[in-house]
Amino acid sequence: MKNRNLKGLIVSVWGLLVILVPTVIFPPCSHMLELVDGGTVPMKCFWSGRAEIGIGFLILCGGLLLFFAKSAETRKFISVSTLLTSLVGIAVPAFLIGGCAMETMTCRTTTFPALYVLHALLILFCVVSFFSAGEVGSGTTKASL
Repeated sequence: MKNRNLKGLIVSVWGLLVILVPTVIFPPCSHMLELVDGGTVPMKCFWSGRAEIGIGFLILCGGLLLFFAKSAETRKFISVSTLLTSLVGIAVPAFLIGGCAMETMTCRTTTFPALYVLHALLILFCVVSFFSAGEVGSGTTKASL
């Protein structure tokens, strides 16, 4: 198996882990907020978890694209794209959507820290993948993935 194929599989598994953390491994709080009119809505951490599922799917797709990419230029582009997706993955629970205000809630003690670690490691992996993707040809790259 080629090095690029292995990198693609690793990124795909990473994306799958990002999907599984808020759904199965460390689900966020399941509490509902009661509204003034008696209705209920999910808490912010629920929506952060849902956003992470989408981010994980994008990372999974990036890994599959990396698996099939042939040119160094394409592999570098996919690495940068996946890195930026992981930055959004950190931003969602940190400040874009957020979570519970209480530090002792499940989302703040397990879900978000696990996601932060996964995304930080993926960012490092993408940087390494970018610099080890090979030389970009000087105008002679093939028109392939």
